[in-house]
Amino acid sequence: MSRVLVLLFVLGFALASRFAGFEVKPRGNSELDISTGVYTLPNGGTITDNKSGLVLEARYIQYKDGEFIRAQGATLRSKDGDFSAASLEYLQKPDTLRMTGVRFSSKDIRGLSAQQGLLLREDVLVLKGEVRSSEPYLEASTVVVETGRNQALVLGSFTFRDGSTVLRGNRPDSTLLLSFGEGRVRASTRVPAETLNRLRPYADRL
Repeated sequence: MSRVLVLLFVLGFALASRFAGFEVKPRGNSELDISTGVYTLPNGGTITDNKSGLVLEARYIQYKDGEFIRAQGATLRSKDGDFSAASLEYLQKPDTLRMTGVRFSSKDIRGLSAQQGLLLREDVLVLKGEVRSSEPYLEASTVVVETGRNQALVLGSFTFRDGSTVLRGNRPDSTLLLSFGEGRVRASTRVPAETLNRLRPYADRL
């Protein structure tokens, strides 16, 4: 799960940082609304950042240079794996990436999904709604990931299983802290107050 979440952050950050200048290949027509400056690709297409190698492909795309990219049926591809979303919206100001129907897969890790995702410029990823991971096994309603510190705060009811370790929270105010490092995941239901106070407010942003 650690590698998945870090990679999700890298992909999202790359989108926010690199798509300021990008190459667009429409699938079919490209329509420009002169009054708004918004381009629409009704049949979708591909947006490529040639410097990072990140590719966004979607069945429907709207974008305005320097302001936003909106896509439906979207897939973000990199050499490390594929990240898909039913819908995706990147806003340059504020620098955020909002998604629904989030899924991630790579040759090493599969099974991370959530109904909603929000990536913030503070290096924080919020996943909400039927959050699931297969290795280690996790079911939760809300997860707040702080990538810079390799930590994830699980809020609300959850089930966590890693080898012989099984932890469950059955209350709306249940909490679990996951810490990643050296190929291991450490889990604790004793969340320091400082960590809880720092990360919990992000859950309300989504």
